[in-house]
This record gives sequence, structure tokens and C-alpha cells, in this order.
Amino acid sequence: MQEIKTNPTVRHTTPLQLLAAFAATVAVLFVLLLGACALPAQPVLEHVYDSAQTIQQEGLYPEYFGFKLFQMDNYTDTIMLFEAAAMGEQDPLTAMMTATAYNVDNFETMAGDLAVYCERTIPLATGAQKAVHLVPFSYARYWHGYLIWLRPLLCVMSITGVRVVQYLVLFALLAVILWQLRRQCGLRAMVWFAVSQLAVTVFWVPHQVQYFTTFCIAYAGCAWVLARPRRAGQLSIALVVLGTCTAFCDLLVTPIITLGLPVAVWLCCLPQRAASGARQCLPVIGGSLCWGAGYAMCWGLKWVLATLITGQDIIGDAIHQAGVRTTADTWHGMELSWGNIFRFVGDTLSQRGLLWPVVLVVILCIAAFLLCLRNKEALLRALPIGLTALMAPVWLALLRTHSIQHGWFTWRSLTVSIFAGLAFLYYSCGIRAGLRRLRGQKQQG
Repeated sequence: MQEIKTNPTVRHTTPLQLLAAFAATVAVLFVLLLGACALPAQPVLEHVYDSAQTIQQEGLYPEYFGFKLFQMDNYTDTIMLFEAAAMGEQDPLTAMMTATAYNVDNFETMAGDLAVYCERTIPLATGAQKAVHLVPFSYARYWHGYLIWLRPLLCVMSITGVRVVQYLVLFALLAVILWQLRRQCGLRAMVWFAVSQLAVTVFWVPHQVQYFTTFCIAYAGCAWVLARPRRAGQLSIALVVLGTCTAFCDLLVTPIITLGLPVAVWLCCLPQRAASGARQCLPVIGGSLCWGAGYAMCWGLKWVLATLITGQDIIGDAIHQAGVRTTADTWHGMELSWGNIFRFVGDTLSQRGLLWPVVLVVILCIAAFLLCLRNKEALLRALPIGLTALMAPVWLALLRTHSIQHGWFTWRSLTVSIFAGLAFLYYSCGIRAGLRRLRGQKQQG
């Protein structure tokens, strides 16, 4: 049996160190993105044109097995391809800050419009399609850091090749994490992680550039955590870096996993398990704040820089969009207030005869948890990873409008809750504890 050794969990990290980590991360990402935007436009256009034809064949929202939660999002990937193709219209810095794409009256023609754009820009003789009127629009409130790898890849391959590369990278990282988990945390933790990824259909994540981004960042964070024992201060610095990278590269898909998965993995490691308890909640809370600071500052920096460079009111647009995603809006004609959401869920379950079965299952699960709970000490020791399991639901609730409107991909954030939740149940509960209580009740009866 591997000996559990305690490490100091607190070694103070100064605000200056955290700020330096943020500045260094932004600087590296900025240079990489600027370099990607400066690449030759012609080979990118040619491969984007091939990609547009592929997406036209697939459709904008293909669903596997006809199930909504298995829906792809070629529409957003088409916008990404548009941005990659349009970088050649301006100097690299302006193009990077502006992030121009094109829009038409009917979004369903997006892939065809991308093909038309490439035909005109390459140029190619295609006749009647030239009549399409393309209107440029700016996505300047995002950094669009995914272009760091997307645009170089598009110099040599189409979207099909990009997907192959993403599959190879993501599953290589997943294999490394599973091996590290087996070695550092034991077989159970490896199984929990594998289950949490399979439950959110990770095998389809690399098919989309936008899905791939946060999973790749989260996996890289997990691999770093597991490479060797990490102190709480080191974790905080890493979370600043991860939060910054997430804001720089993500299009608000599943950002919370770049916080939740590395933190949960860190808590499963032997030194943290030995020191876990109420005090170990402090690194979780502090690390979350560090991630949030990196995430928020990176967003804010783009809004300020883009406003100064482009002359557009990016700050106003960003604040408006933040309000739309965090406050009540409408969905299929229903105002997304909490009362309406709960009523909608209750009515939907009732119509399908599932309301009381679901209520019964919830009651049974709570009863089973209380029955199998080892003791108060075990609950306190598992509390930090229990808090981690709540990160995804809290995030989805805070961004409820965005979470519901884009539920077919935001649901994958729950991979954090599955992994951390399984760990929480194992560390706090036991079947033997439940059996002892049942035997005690029988003897008393």
C-alpha cells in the first residue's frame, strides 16, 4: 500500500507572483495569436474553401442518433473559419483585434456564404453565386485564441485534417491523465475520471474546434497537476494561467472545466487527501478566485485594447452581452426567470409521468447518502471535493440564459460534477457503514 505523506498545503503566493503569471501568459498568447494572424492568407483561403464544402455536406447542426445533447455546432466552427479566412484583409494587429466574419439574412446559408467569400477572394470563377451580398461584422469582444492553432493548421489542411489533429492531441492528453491518475491517485480515481469523460461524450468533443478548446486546456492543467506533487501556492498560480488561457481561447462553451477538473484532480492526490478537511477548502476557494481573476482580467484587457485599436465601443458591447447571458431573457417565448424554469421542468416531467418517480429517486438518494455516511469527520474530509462538484451547477446557474439556450454543449460542464461527485461519495460514504446502521436498527427493533 502506498504511504500517504503530508505536504505543507499552504505556502503563501504573493499578489505580485499572480500578476506576473497573468502578464506572462497574456504576453505569450498575444504574440502567438499575432503570429498566427500574420501567416500567408492564400493557403488558408484554399483550405477554408474545402472546409466550407465539407460543412455544407454535413449541415450546420448535425445530431448523432437524433439526440439533442449529441448535437454538433458547425455554425460556430464556420464563424471561426470565416475569421481565419478574413485575417488577410487587414494588418495582423487590426485583424486580430477586429475578428471579422460575415453575416447574411439567413444564417442557415453560412457555410455556402463562406464558400462564396473564398471564391471571391482567391478568386475563382463561379458565376451566379457572386450575387450573394456578404455583410461584415466584428466579434471583437473575444480574443479568438483558438486561431493560434487553427490558422497554422489551415495553411496545410482542411477542417477534416484539423479534426484528426484535435482527436490525436486530446486523446493523447487523456491517456496521459489516466496513466498519471492510476499512478498518483489509484485505480478508483482513474475510473472516476474515465466515467466522467465518457458521460459527457468526450469522444465527439474533438469533432468541433469550439468544443475541443476548453477540454484541451483542462486536460493540460490536469496533466501538470499530476506530473508531481503541487503545493496550494503552485496550484493558485497555475489556475491564474488556466483562467487566462480559457478567456483567451474559449467562446464561452464549457469554461468552468478548466477550473473544476484540475482542482478535483489535485484534491484526489495523496498529499491533499491526507490533509483534507475544512482547512483544505481554503485552497479550493482561493484557487477559484485566482482562476476567476485571470479569466476576468483577460476578458477586460481585450475589451480595452480592442476599443483603443478598432475605435469600436467594444466595452459597451461586452457589458451588454454579459448582461444578456447572466440575466433573465426569453427562450421559446418563455421568460427565463427561476420560477418559470422550475415550472417548466415540473410540467415537462408531469406530462411524461416522470415527476413523482424523479422525486422518489431524489428522496431515495438522499436517504442512501445519510445511511451510508461514515461519520462527521469523513464528511469534513470530503468537503473540499464536494465544493468542487458544485462548481459546474453554480456556473450554469449564473449564466442560465446562455446555459439553456446553448444546452446542447453547455451540459458538458457537468463532467466536473460527475468526477468530483464520485470522489466525494467515495470519501464520505461507505456501504459497510450503511449495512452496520441497518443491522443496528434491526437489533433495536
